[in-house]
Amino acid sequence: MSHSPSHLPDPAPDGGREGEGAVISPAPDARRLEADVRALAGVRHRLAAPAALAAAENHVALELGAAGLRVERQPFPWGGGGADAEFHNVLGTRDGADPERPWVVVAAHFDSTPHTPGADDNASGVAAMLEAARLLRGEALAATVQFVGLNLEEVQNVLLQYRVGSRFYARWLKERGQRVAGALVLEMLGYTGERQAALLGLRLIRKVPREGNFLAAVGDWRSRGLLAAFRRSAEPHVPLFTLAVPFRGWVAPDTRRSDNARFWDAGYPALMVTDTADLRNPHYHTAGDTPESLDYRFLARATAAVAAAVRDLAR
Repeated sequence: MSHSPSHLPDPAPDGGREGEGAVISPAPDARRLEADVRALAGVRHRLAAPAALAAAENHVALELGAAGLRVERQPFPWGGGGADAEFHNVLGTRDGADPERPWVVVAAHFDSTPHTPGADDNASGVAAMLEAARLLRGEALAATVQFVGLNLEEVQNVLLQYRVGSRFYARWLKERGQRVAGALVLEMLGYTGERQAALLGLRLIRKVPREGNFLAAVGDWRSRGLLAAFRRSAEPHVPLFTLAVPFRGWVAPDTRRSDNARFWDAGYPALMVTDTADLRNPHYHTAGDTPESLDYRFLARATAAVAAAVRDLAR
């Protein structure tokens, strides 16, 4: 069972209104986040559960469309050793007022492994992406923001091929010459716990909190400016731990385990935003990764941090 951080206040009720006559930006709705997690949870894998994978893709497309975005399904072929089949990323685009501004990208993968309901990994990240899109609806933003549901992030075969959809998406950005101010890759955002481990050797360099109630943001050397901007926007909303790693993360390979590595390899600034996965969550890639194991108050705060960062980057 996860534990809510007791030192954090509850989200403001009534859509983010606090006090008499005072109005702030809409707050994430923890109940809506939980509903998205529950709608997605369950094995969703191209071999183990292809129908559920397609249903997850449809859920992302429908919710991004309901948030007022222009939705496209980006096809890509992949066979993984057999005949190529067609899969899709889901792109939800909100055009900015200034078409010359570099884009802001918010991405989360919607597939799971064959062995887990994947509530934290990664229904939580997808739910946060969808809720951020809703929160930003109607705001005046200069830069185009693209929300991306990425497919086939998990390991696909015995050759350990993974991050398939993000490889195609990052390549597509490069081929069209698209400039990107930053990509926020949301990878597991919903679990808190009493114990927090650290990457091997990291405790010798940085003090890592002992309790797993913070959000981590990891960037490569090229992403240091993006990391600083994210920190400024996110810190008012959630306890935060940030880390910059040189050499595109190869000095700490665990930082390359998600789709952020595809952006780093393509030369784009990107952050992995995460609850730190198996460094905190004992249910990682197991049948225990269920909606009941998550902390939706924390997920709401993580979502508020992401939405604030996107708002500030796009303005």
